[in-house]
Amino acid sequence: MLYAFIVRLPLRDALIAALLALATSTVVYAEEKLQDWIPDALMIPEDAEVVTDRAIGSTVRLLSITTGADLDALFTDWEESLSSNGYAITQGEEDLLEQSIEFSGPGILNAKVIAAPNTHDGRHIIEFDATLK
Repeated sequence: MLYAFIVRLPLRDALIAALLALATSTVVYAEEKLQDWIPDALMIPEDAEVVTDRAIGSTVRLLSITTGADLDALFTDWEESLSSNGYAITQGEEDLLEQSIEFSGPGILNAKVIAAPNTHDGRHIIEFDATLK
């Protein structure tokens, strides 16, 4: 019975349905690209691609993206923006040796943003690690 129904479906309609489903899932992915805990003060580069997106329990969040953006400029902008939007910036001794920002603020107990080594295609990996309140 199911086979008879499938055979009667025109191929064109089946292809249109498949394309609509693909387009819908792509739009949903783009809208849910970043975790909601990421402060608005962090302007994520337009070319950012999500590599890892994890929530561990109700408070730990991990996110990593790749981008071709200039990391020196990006981290400078982020640090200034976080500071001017009510986030406390802390800098440990190891932070001086790597590109990173450690901060806390509304809804965030502590968070750290770290620039990882370049990928093979010249893009940069940025890792976000946070513990929410």
